[in-house]
Amino acid sequence: MSGSISDLDKNRALAEWLEYSLRQTRNRIRELEIQEQQEQRRRERARAEQSLKIQPRRTGDTAMLHRGG
Repeated sequence: MSGSISDLDKNRALAEWLEYSLRQTRNRIRELEIQEQQEQRRRERARAEQSLKIQPRRTGDTAMLHRGG
């Protein structure tokens, strides 16, 4: 070899870079999935807090309207 990088070394370097890139992408996907789950829980909680619920009338009591939160 005359100071040039062999095809084998080039391919090894490429494989290492691709593995690194894949790890980074998978980590980012996990972060985004967590954010999405948290946002979904926030939306569900907000919707539940805005909903109205009717407590049925009981003997001697009047029916009551409750806010979800």
